[in-house]
Amino acid sequence: MEERPKISRTQWLTFGLFFILAIFVVRLFYIQIIEHDKYAVLADQMQINKRTINPERGEFFVRDKDGTLTPLVLNQTVYTVFADPTQINDIEKIRNLIQQVAGGQAITKNFDKLNDTSTQYVVLARQVTHTQAEQIRDADLAGVGLQATSRRVYPEGSLAAQTLGFVNVDGEGQYGLEQYLNQELTGEPGVLQSVTDVRHIPLTIGAHDVSIPAKNGTDYVLSIDRGIQANVERVLADGLAKVGATKGSVVVMETGTGRIVAMANLPSYDPASYNQVTDAAIFQNTITMRPYEPGSVIKPFTIGAAMDVGSIGRYSTFHNTGCVMIADARICNLSRQFDGQILDMTEVLRYSLNTGVVWALEQMGGGDINLTARQRFYDYLTEHYRFVQKTNIEISGEAIGLIMQPDSPNGAKVTYSNMTFGQGLNVTMIQVIVAFAAAINGGTYYQPTLILGTINKNGELVEQKPKTIATDILKPEMSKNLKEMLRAIRSENPYTLQFDRGYYVGGKSGTAETIDPATGKYGGPTIGSYLGFIGDETGEPKYAIMVRVDDGHVAAGSTTGTAAAQPIFDEISRFVIDYEGITK
Repeated sequence: MEERPKISRTQWLTFGLFFILAIFVVRLFYIQIIEHDKYAVLADQMQINKRTINPERGEFFVRDKDGTLTPLVLNQTVYTVFADPTQINDIEKIRNLIQQVAGGQAITKNFDKLNDTSTQYVVLARQVTHTQAEQIRDADLAGVGLQATSRRVYPEGSLAAQTLGFVNVDGEGQYGLEQYLNQELTGEPGVLQSVTDVRHIPLTIGAHDVSIPAKNGTDYVLSIDRGIQANVERVLADGLAKVGATKGSVVVMETGTGRIVAMANLPSYDPASYNQVTDAAIFQNTITMRPYEPGSVIKPFTIGAAMDVGSIGRYSTFHNTGCVMIADARICNLSRQFDGQILDMTEVLRYSLNTGVVWALEQMGGGDINLTARQRFYDYLTEHYRFVQKTNIEISGEAIGLIMQPDSPNGAKVTYSNMTFGQGLNVTMIQVIVAFAAAINGGTYYQPTLILGTINKNGELVEQKPKTIATDILKPEMSKNLKEMLRAIRSENPYTLQFDRGYYVGGKSGTAETIDPATGKYGGPTIGSYLGFIGDETGEPKYAIMVRVDDGHVAAGSTTGTAAAQPIFDEISRFVIDYEGITK
């Protein structure tokens, strides 16, 4: 039997080496071919440094009378402090430094994430000032970086605060224009990417290098007139103080463009210190966000609708009985001194007679508040005056109000009778003033706007044209009649003559009861309103003004609309006449 040749130790060693080599080859094949994409991504994560370039948020300006653009909201450079957990050495040292330098509300709650090496970006503090950023940079802590960003500053302080809104620490607009226009103001971020060493120093210029510049947000020029806005806020504050009120609002609008030149609410706040506000209701813009029952300022709309459908005329008369029974409800006038008299429609507005506007509604149904009358009135309130539609003014959270359907089975006659003098319906101030401007300007409904235009890359104003929504709110002749009736109310009143001084001014006061939360019935504090306009020597309306006082305390026998809201209108109208140089 032939003996098999023995395998030498050298041969065993050779076989072993080849086997080990085969394992390496297979493993390398698996890594380089099978899992190539996985390891390529890991390599990129280690070598490619990618940073987001934050765009500059758009700013707000107003145009002065001489055409100069004045800043209302600007940006100030601040810094975000971040850390790369894969590069840091001493977490406690970083924590102590940030708390010592930044402190307070600037610090985030992300320090526990510094142990997570699966991420390379953890925000430690926001809105750090330039001085604070220098102290952090001088500490030269490994893995800690600074990213320039911005925060809002307000050269005019709290001026038009609820109209503007504010920007939170995350850079998101809250309330007002800031929230409504947040996307346009934010812009689009850019990207800066390159291959770097461990200290983030660029190594090469190649396919992995990307540079996309940020697109800054849009800069807006507001239609707000700084001079009128400042005066409105001062007069409103003084007027509220005189009647012991704490809440009030004023809006002033160009009747021929829909541009808002002043919008004020009290109490107010400083947008730069919004985080110190304890009552979030102060952030809300009452003019656009809080529907209410406006009272007798609705009477001109009732008269206008009845005239427009041809049910009554400007000089139509009715017998004022002082009270009327509608179904099981007794509706009376506040003043009974005109009981038994024959009065025309201008006198209905002058003396604010509830019975007169209820009579006008009856005429829309041929002498009864039937479904025809209710349907016609509802059509004017919702389709002509657009009271249940958003105006789409550039304020976030705009409300639409509520008006009962004409075919409602319960109490429709009584409700619609109350609606003729501004009770039983809910509308916002912005809805009322825009509809009022249309009712007296010939019938054209302009979309209200706070935007005069934008600023292009050359720093020039690009004006935004007024937007017409409808042209048939009232027939031109009926619009003229209504305007002249409202002017007659003031021109024949010795008290208002001292303010109007022969200028073309008209208006109507209103006082509405509110629901008492304790009883669920009317009997709470009254809300006073005044709605009016200023015209030039031709009688062409130039500005509409609306005032609201929520909690005024007036003498017995007086109404909040006349005693609290009207004096504010009077002071503002006189200022605007002088400020704008309106002629008579």
